[in-house]
Amino acid sequence: MIQVHIKITKDDHITFMSISGHAKYDVKGKDLVCAAVSAISVGGLNSLVRMAKDTVHDQLSENKIEIQVIKLHETQQNILKTMLYQLETVEYSYSKYIQITKQEV
Repeated sequence: MIQVHIKITKDDHITFMSISGHAKYDVKGKDLVCAAVSAISVGGLNSLVRMAKDTVHDQLSENKIEIQVIKLHETQQNILKTMLYQLETVEYSYSKYIQITKQEV
């Protein structure tokens, strides 16, 4: 199962996002859930690097992405929220394979 962990403030600012694991919806190379989450995650991370440079620390490995906000920025928050909404859309259709948890900080 893919685990998504979000830390969000009372003011609705995302301060941390972690995406890890494998969906195991299908075999490697045919797993639509993993492909969707990978596209959302890597695309979002690329957008952050290009459009909100120096506002986050990120770590990317084979099965995990972590994004830590170091300086709030409007564009960064729009990208992070878009990623969250897209991931929630995947979770809505494939809840056996992806779980999103939110922690208020």
